Amino acid sequence: MYLKPSLLYILFACMQYSFAQVEIMVDTNTHIPNTVDSLILNFNETAKDTVLSIPMLPAIQFYTDVWKNENTRSAYLIKKDTTYVLPIENANTGSFVFPCQGKVCSPYGMRSGRMHTGMDIKQNYGDSICAAWNGVVRMARMGYYGYGGIVVIRHDNGLETIYAHLSRISVLPNQKVKAGDLIGKAGRTGRATTEHLHFETRFLYEYFNPKTIIDFESGQLISDTLIVKNGKFYAKQEINKITDEEIIPSSSLTDSLLIQNTVMPADSIATPTTNNDPPKVNSNAIYKPKYHIIKQGDTLYQIAKKHRTSINKLCEINKLKETDILSIGQKIKLP
Repeated sequence: MYLKPSLLYILFACMQYSFAQVEIMVDTNTHIPNTVDSLILNFNETAKDTVLSIPMLPAIQFYTDVWKNENTRSAYLIKKDTTYVLPIENANTGSFVFPCQGKVCSPYGMRSGRMHTGMDIKQNYGDSICAAWNGVVRMARMGYYGYGGIVVIRHDNGLETIYAHLSRISVLPNQKVKAGDLIGKAGRTGRATTEHLHFETRFLYEYFNPKTIIDFESGQLISDTLIVKNGKFYAKQEINKITDEEIIPSSSLTDSLLIQNTVMPADSIATPTTNNDPPKVNSNAIYKPKYHIIKQGDTLYQIAKKHRTSINKLCEINKLKETDILSIGQKIKLP
């Protein structure tokens, strides 16, 4: 049977309306696939026009690698000789929104000999989970290792937030979201024994204790500034207690992200710009992977202990399972 023209028109209008509900961060003049593997986030002459054609990709001052949608981590970018001073909120992040209701049922830290890299918040099946700040969805997929249903959002303050064990995902990779927007529903997917939200905070792919900046009792921020010094994470008030003088002049806390290099070479400091010129990216910040070559008798536990990392992190970046058999001569990527 042939559909009448009026019915076809109604169906077409409905399709247009449904697609209009999702804002994807892709410029209308540039076609970029759902997985943006070809997008290099640096500012050489070849890539500058491509990067700038996508409006407001968050925190491009820091992330010098490729924007990817497949994994929680794609590189190790933190430089331990650099102090990063990050205002928690700015004009683009919006105001912080606690991602859900509920009490903490498992904190950040070691748990049964494994590193638990986030805060678990008890939920009922199907409870709503929302974005903590404005940002762009970098990753959204079901069945991702022990995380199950997972959403990763990158924010303009340089942070990424992770929401895991979701039963349903309500956003797409590269979608722009606002603080408080629904991103999924709580569940028990992945390695979970009860319905809960696993919530992580990361900077340059490195996880840190969310309690550094968030009070999980009140659901409010407890610091306006995060400081990363020697690869460790501090709230502003914490680091001021362990240093002889304040390292954050109040006049320097603006809506822009500020990096202060402890060595202070002139060409490696990124300061807030007063014009529309893109920030310079230090070529020395490009990620150079390190590897461990498997020898007879090596185990993931021994490798993790030797290189001061975790089995979870080794498995994640090498796409391994803890039960996988290692082969002599095999290269294992290290943090």
